[in-house]
Amino acid sequence: MQSILPIWQPVGYSTYQITNAIAELTGKKATHTGVLDPLAEGVIIVLTGDERFNKLNYSNWHKIYDFEIAFGLSTDSFDGMGFVSNSDLDNAKVDKIEVEKAAQSFIGTYTQTVPIYSAQKFQGKKLFTYAKKNISIPELPKKSGEIYSIETISVTEVKLKQLISELILKLGAVESGEFRQKETAEEWKKLLISPESEKVTSVAKIRVEMSKGLYVRSLSQDIAQKLGKLGFVVSLVRTKNGDYSLTNSLSLKDIFKDRFDKKLFVSKYNS
Repeated sequence: MQSILPIWQPVGYSTYQITNAIAELTGKKATHTGVLDPLAEGVIIVLTGDERFNKLNYSNWHKIYDFEIAFGLSTDSFDGMGFVSNSDLDNAKVDKIEVEKAAQSFIGTYTQTVPIYSAQKFQGKKLFTYAKKNISIPELPKKSGEIYSIETISVTEVKLKQLISELILKLGAVESGEFRQKETAEEWKKLLISPESEKVTSVAKIRVEMSKGLYVRSLSQDIAQKLGKLGFVVSLVRTKNGDYSLTNSLSLKDIFKDRFDKKLFVSKYNS
């Protein structure tokens, strides 16, 4: 097996889980060049053997994401893995022109606030460990990078009920890791049967090319705030990682072949 593995990570898996599984399969130490959240999908790069010492070279690759922001709600993780932290569904409509203008204002050098539910470290500990223990942090860390291009592909109006149903299905696919997927799914189910779910929200689909280390989730908050709205990420796809995309990446079935079975895979390689 090659030492540089571009892999299409499906919704429901964690990057750590896949990396650990490859290490066990190959009998070699392995690392990755950047995490994708389990509700996202797209290209990750796993390095095995001595190639892992060149991690920095691959981490610097540009990345392209297609993501969707649903307006009118915010969550504590800035995506569907979180609990709803605020609601303003009567102020959830936007049009494509205003989203495009807001999004393009971030092109160039860009500084964002890191999400509290992330693996970014603060005083030697990952941020999500503070969140889980309800430990407050004086100020969340900042990250700077470059946004090379950004475009608004579409803005559509969607009934909240449809979005929630899709999120619950995605959460059900996450079978490993401590991501609060069961608890958040239960909260979304409560909202699904409430009168609020009949309201209509705008969903903006945006494509962005950015440098390493930046969080699309945080960018979504900055775009929403620029518009005077609440918002959160309901869909995220890393379509390119350097020169790799869906067409020249490996699937998990390509790698694990007849050993691939999701339930077995998850139980054996729990991250």
